Amino acid sequence: MAILDTLALILGQTILPISLVVFVGFVLARYMSLNTQTIGRVTFYLFSPALIFRGLYQTDLDYSTVGRTALLAALVFLASGLLGWLSSVAEERRRRAAIALTSALSNNGNMGLSVSLFAFGEAGMALAMIYFVTTAFLGNTVGVFVASSGRAEPVQALRRTAQVPMLYGAVLGLLLGYFQVELPVGLMRSVDTLASAAVPTLLVLLGAQLSHAPIQGRQQVLARTAIIRLAGGPILAVLFCALFGLQGLERTIVILQSAMPTAVTATVLATEYDAAPNLVATIVATTTVLSLVTVSGVLWMLT
Repeated sequence: MAILDTLALILGQTILPISLVVFVGFVLARYMSLNTQTIGRVTFYLFSPALIFRGLYQTDLDYSTVGRTALLAALVFLASGLLGWLSSVAEERRRRAAIALTSALSNNGNMGLSVSLFAFGEAGMALAMIYFVTTAFLGNTVGVFVASSGRAEPVQALRRTAQVPMLYGAVLGLLLGYFQVELPVGLMRSVDTLASAAVPTLLVLLGAQLSHAPIQGRQQVLARTAIIRLAGGPILAVLFCALFGLQGLERTIVILQSAMPTAVTATVLATEYDAAPNLVATIVATTTVLSLVTVSGVLWMLT
């Protein structure tokens, strides 16, 4: 009964609030004409960078913690992608790239930040931001090469990375926080206003994007990819945490973030580089629905 009570508490206080907001976005997109591209751009270029900047500017994380979290995020990303690539040897090249991409790219933005905030407060979200910025960087560099099956020029990948404003928000937040630069009250209130809009908008956007996701693809491929992303990710994180001696909240957040479903940005990359976009969209939708159960289980084991 204690296990069921704990799971019910996790579902009720963490997963349910997130699911309801995602569901609102899903229903709204079904019955209204929402321009998800515009909403996504506003979130990408304004709300998310402000959230990252504020979180890292106000945090008391030391640079060793930031470095370890970023390193483990990168290791889980690369190892998960490699598992996806090795598990799909029988697939043609574009579908194989799609499976590797969806195995590596986890939704550390829409879902990861929200779950970390609701479950572990501002301290947990600060660590989740480091994980998120790292996977965003890798998604726009390594992810581009994977989605294009090696056809993308290095300059193109670097250009995409230079267009990720969250990276600038993270660097600026860490530097100003480290040197204890006091920002004007008016400026910080503007940042607070933008940052406060990030989490609800990310969740509504996720629901709206899922409402248009096609459901197609071989069940065996979907099941294998979902297992790698939702179970393989946290298993790899546990191993890497043991290897590098991570403990406490830092370990908890790394494992939790590694358990997130496939990121919607995988669909963007797959569409741009013709890496089986319908299969990728189906995997995104499938892993997101399944993660409501699997992330609850991971949270239960971590608490």
